[in-house]
Amino acid sequence: MTQPKRKKNEGDELVKLIHEMVPGQLVKMLEFGIDRIIDAELSDRLGVEPYERSKARDNYRNSYRQRKQPLSTAIGPVSVKIPKLRKGSFYPSVLEQYQRVDRATISIITEAYFNGVSTRKMDNLFSDMGLGNIDRSLVSRCASQIDEEVQIWRNRRLNQRYAYVWVDAIYTKVRTERGVVSTAVLIAIALKEDGHRDVLGMELGNSESYHNWKGFFQSLKARGLERGELWISDEHDGLVKALHECFPGQLRQRCIVHWMRNAISKVSKTDLRWFLPLLKNLVNSSTKSMFDVAWGDLSRELAAKGREELLDWLDSTYHDIVIYLDFPPSHWSKIKSTNPIERLNQELRRREKCIRIFPDEKSCIRLMGAILQGYSDDWTTGRIYLRDPIEAIKENQVSQRTGSALARDGLQPCSAGSTGLQPVAKR
Repeated sequence: MTQPKRKKNEGDELVKLIHEMVPGQLVKMLEFGIDRIIDAELSDRLGVEPYERSKARDNYRNSYRQRKQPLSTAIGPVSVKIPKLRKGSFYPSVLEQYQRVDRATISIITEAYFNGVSTRKMDNLFSDMGLGNIDRSLVSRCASQIDEEVQIWRNRRLNQRYAYVWVDAIYTKVRTERGVVSTAVLIAIALKEDGHRDVLGMELGNSESYHNWKGFFQSLKARGLERGELWISDEHDGLVKALHECFPGQLRQRCIVHWMRNAISKVSKTDLRWFLPLLKNLVNSSTKSMFDVAWGDLSRELAAKGREELLDWLDSTYHDIVIYLDFPPSHWSKIKSTNPIERLNQELRRREKCIRIFPDEKSCIRLMGAILQGYSDDWTTGRIYLRDPIEAIKENQVSQRTGSALARDGLQPCSAGSTGLQPVAKR
C-alpha cells in the first residue's frame, strides 16, 4: 500500500511551534528535566530514593544550593539547583560541560587570574571564555580531577617492546621562584606491536641536557619499556648519549628532515640553486638504489666544486641517516623523520599559546599531560597506524639476509616469470 506523502515542512512546523511557546515555559520545562536527571544520579549514588529508608545507607541529602552561574542555552539562562550532602560533596555529571583538556585550560587560566599574574590580554581571554562568574570550587574540582587522571596515566605500565619510538622536546615558559624560565617538555611516542600508536610519557626539564634525557629514559625503563626496534630523534648530543646508555645496542635513525636543514645551513644562498635539488633527490628516494645514486651524485658534485669540508661532514653523518633503509619500504615515510611527533608538538603549542606563561610546573604538567593523555586514548583505540609492524620488520630482515647470502654466492633471484637462481652480472 502506498504510504501517504510526508509534508516537507513538518519538521519546520514543529520547530516553529516550539518557538511560539512562551519562553518562560520552555525554561521551566528544561529546569524540571535537569533537576530530575540530577536527582536520579544522586539517588543512584546513595542507593535510595528521596524519603526512602534503608539500613545500608551511609549518607543523607541536606537541602540544595543554587548554582551561581546559570546554564547558557539557546532559549536563555537556566537556573540549576545542586543537592548537598551531610558528608562529602556532590557535583552532577550533567553539569560537567567541559572536556578534559578544556577543564585543564580553564583551571590554569583561573589559577593565574586569582594569583594576580594576569595581564590585560589574559583578562580579555578570561571574559571571552565565559568565565566571568566562575568560582574557586570549580577550579579546584577541575584541577584535582585532572591531576589525578594525568598522574595515573604517566605512571601506567608500558609494553616491553615497541616497533618504533619517536622522541623530541618542545619549550614553554613557566613561572618559578627564579622568575619566568624556559622549560623543556620531553615527549616520547611509539608504535605498538599491534600497529596502534601510543604516547609513552612526558617529563619536564630545565633543558634538553643529558641528565634530563637520561632521567626520562630511565623512567620509561622503570615502567616496563625494554626495547624499541628503531628510535627516531634529532641529533641533540644529550639525547643521543642518554639513549645509547639507557638502551645500548638499539638502532637510532637521525631525523633526515633536521639533517637536511643542517646541510642547507652550511652553504650560501647562491649555492642552494644546485645544492637543494640534489639534496631533495636524496631525501625523497623511494628505493635503496635511488638513495645510492642520489648520494653518489651529491658527492661527485661537491667534490667537483671543491667543497671538501661539506663532503667530510656528509660522510660523517651517512651512517646516522641510512638506518631506515633496512626497514620495510612501506614504513619509510613514517620512520625517516620525527614528523609524526612534530604534528603532536604543533597541537601542544596551539593549546599552550593562550596560556603564554604557566603559573607553575604543576599547571604545565596538567595541561600538557591532559592533551597527551587524550591523544594516547584516541590512538590506542582508533585506527591502525601501520598494520603488523613487527611482522613486516621480521619479513624485511629475512629478505635482506637472503639477498646478502645470494650476493655472497654470486647469485641473484631470477626475474619474474622464471624459476631458480641466476649468476649476478659482473660490473
